[in-house]
Amino acid sequence: MMNLLTRRGAKAVIVLLAALAVLALVAVACGGDDDDGASPTAEPTAAPTDAPTDDPTDAPTAAPTDAGDGDEITLDAATATITVDGDSSDWSDIEGVTVPMEQIEIPSGVDWDEPGPLDDIDVTLKMATDGGNLYALVEVPDDYDFDPADHNLSPSLAVMFLIDAAAGPHMGAEDEDLELGLGMVDIWHWELDCAAGLASGGGDPGSGDDPDCNLDDEFALDPEDREDDGGGDTANADAENSLVGVWTHTASADGPDAVGVWIFEMSRPLQTGDAEDAQFESGGTALMALAYFDPDETLEGWTDTGHLQSAESGWIEVRLP
Repeated sequence: MMNLLTRRGAKAVIVLLAALAVLALVAVACGGDDDDGASPTAEPTAAPTDAPTDDPTDAPTAAPTDAGDGDEITLDAATATITVDGDSSDWSDIEGVTVPMEQIEIPSGVDWDEPGPLDDIDVTLKMATDGGNLYALVEVPDDYDFDPADHNLSPSLAVMFLIDAAAGPHMGAEDEDLELGLGMVDIWHWELDCAAGLASGGGDPGSGDDPDCNLDDEFALDPEDREDDGGGDTANADAENSLVGVWTHTASADGPDAVGVWIFEMSRPLQTGDAEDAQFESGGTALMALAYFDPDETLEGWTDTGHLQSAESGWIEVRLP
């Protein structure tokens, strides 16, 4: 009896061991390894009810823009009477604006000379009126270079105002086509032929030319052509130059290349009666742009196409009290 039970027990053990072996083979066949088969698929889990908190991505925000990339510049002119003498102390309580200046990018297909490279700069602009005259102060941070024998080796400044409503800030053109004039602009163009502290401007009746110091009253219809008032193709018996300007430099006493600030101070009557001038009125708005010609641009000085200009900011809006 015991032998029979023993034999039956042994048989049961053998069967059990065989079953376990089969199960092991099945498990190996289904599991595999990295080289012989795919890893087993994990059981699906419920979607999380809360947003994940690891390394969240912030919502995109608009990149900040700088004036000079198309931002408009607005300035409220002060009520003041300014003495035009190159001394900016009477502007000390008048708020100005910073105007970014950069070289123009010459579009492909436009046959202009390639300028020498210049770094961008920021200039300060202040405006004022006393109800009869318009006053402008432009302060340019740059080293001192002045050559009375060659004004291309001295800085030059241009202050431009809109005359025709369609004209653009690039001497009457827009960025899209710098060779297409859209209207007339008024330009106060100053090439430094007189020394610091001396009054520039004025000239013969019927002309915007300043024969002595070269602060000329000009107009332009496109970026390639400008004329002294009264000097264009159309007769202008009312052409005149009532501009007055005086320049100085804060480090001129230190000699050539001294680091400092150019001070360009100018004035003109609000109304001149000259069709080639912008006309201003109290309570009105003047649209203007700036250009600065740097004598360090090339070994021969500044070029016509290489000037730094504010036109990338569009027209500067000056609101008169």
